[in-house]
Amino acid sequence: MSYTALYRTWRPNKWEDVVNQKPVIKILQNALTENKVSHAYLFSGPRGTGKTTVARLLAKSVNCSNLQGSEPCNGCEACEAISAGSSVDVMEIDAASNRGIDEMRSLRESVRYLPVMGRFKVYIIDEVHMLTQEAFNALLKTLEEPPSHVIFILATTAAHKIPVTITSRCQRLEFRRLSIRDIEGRLEQILAFQDAQWEEGALTLIARAAEGSMRDALSVLDLCLAYGDGKVLEADVREILGAAASEIMDELFSAIAARNVKTILSITKDCSERGKDMGELCQEIGAYARDLLLVASGANTADLGRTRQEVANMSVLAQTLSEDMLIRVLKAMSGAVSEMRNSDNPRLVVDMNLLGLLLEDEAAGTGEMATGTIVSKMSAKAERQVQDTSQDTKPPREPFVSGDTADTSALSIGPETRESLSGTAGQSENVKHIWDSLLEQLQKDRKIQARAYLLPARPLRVDDDRLLVLGYPQGYATHMEQILSQPHKQVVQEYLEKLTKRKMNIRVEVLDNENGNGGNGGTGEELHPLVKAAITILDGKVT
Repeated sequence: MSYTALYRTWRPNKWEDVVNQKPVIKILQNALTENKVSHAYLFSGPRGTGKTTVARLLAKSVNCSNLQGSEPCNGCEACEAISAGSSVDVMEIDAASNRGIDEMRSLRESVRYLPVMGRFKVYIIDEVHMLTQEAFNALLKTLEEPPSHVIFILATTAAHKIPVTITSRCQRLEFRRLSIRDIEGRLEQILAFQDAQWEEGALTLIARAAEGSMRDALSVLDLCLAYGDGKVLEADVREILGAAASEIMDELFSAIAARNVKTILSITKDCSERGKDMGELCQEIGAYARDLLLVASGANTADLGRTRQEVANMSVLAQTLSEDMLIRVLKAMSGAVSEMRNSDNPRLVVDMNLLGLLLEDEAAGTGEMATGTIVSKMSAKAERQVQDTSQDTKPPREPFVSGDTADTSALSIGPETRESLSGTAGQSENVKHIWDSLLEQLQKDRKIQARAYLLPARPLRVDDDRLLVLGYPQGYATHMEQILSQPHKQVVQEYLEKLTKRKMNIRVEVLDNENGNGGNGGTGEELHPLVKAAITILDGKVT
């Protein structure tokens, strides 16, 4: 038994069923009511927005024998023949495959004959911009002064490619791109009619992937219904679309906020090995940065086309990244796409542009850094930081310190405090050893908020065998307060207990130098991520 695709089954048969093209529909309905239908129309707009559907509705309306105002009856002989695609009075021509002068000459001959069933012969020429210049010239005279029984409807996705001599002889109607809400509403209507089950987040993902095209959305929905045995689940949609999961974007932007070179490179490596196109990855990263900017600016999150959980995670993540950094991400990804055209190693281009974000503001501002420039600047910065670590420890500042609650106070951290590490060296090393596992487990279990506030921190030491002291760089006061508030603190303590088999309390301190080493003399584990990267690239070491 043959199966009819959803986008064909659910093609609108009434004007009111056309989604979100109100200006176009109103113009055509008024023309029908007042008997002022033009001899030629040009329908332009993105794919899947209803151009051919509206053209067929107009053909039905002008030929319907039982027209009710402007609505075709869909029951007369002419309407049924047009719906079935068998009407001899309505001819659809694909200009992509019939683009030559011979086809247009044949059309000029056929327009002379009167319609067989209805009042008008309707010629629908799809993708009309594909016609050759000679074909346009052959069509021009007929289009200018067609017989009274002929209506031309030209449809195109690239109106700028059509000669002005053609467009000036048509009434041009612009079809708008469908919004995510419009597509979601139509999908819900279809699924409800079929008594299917669905998840709200799944429809949002389908609508976002369709990029304004109802036909594309229905094609994806067809796949999801077949895959899920009549159910449309969010996990199934992600599996079918094969797009980068929001978790990957969360992890990547969290790594950018924490200046974690290792994680950034690991993510691009995994995406490349899974066969992800690097140009598409850049576009997804850019789109995510744009949405984070909108979230940070307080825009209407319903227009983002993301699930509620994604928006909640993005709201937390947006607090860890400045608007300046997000704008730089957009520029870097745009530059990366351009650079890939002349590169044999697209992944390297992505890596270099992402790592360029971690350099000093004046260097990263361009968003397009050559490999040699990045490496040289990383080397210079590494050399400066290595020199800093070899100097005597500077007098301590008055850092931010907090106790067991979210209330904060300031006290100085002197060398004698740092030396308390020696009494609990084993437990301190244990915490540092499991730190990456802690972050990974929080990510795996979707504890996004607690992980986001924990990312900039570094475990400094364990005091009295029960008090874990976390060090934060300057400027992370909000993170320090939030990690000590419920429920974030409780989450971290529970996961620490699972990994260390020991109950621990948490205290926070501000790191007392720019390198973020917590005054531990530049040990390898506490070095700035860029220093670590420079050491790896240059095969160097800290002395």
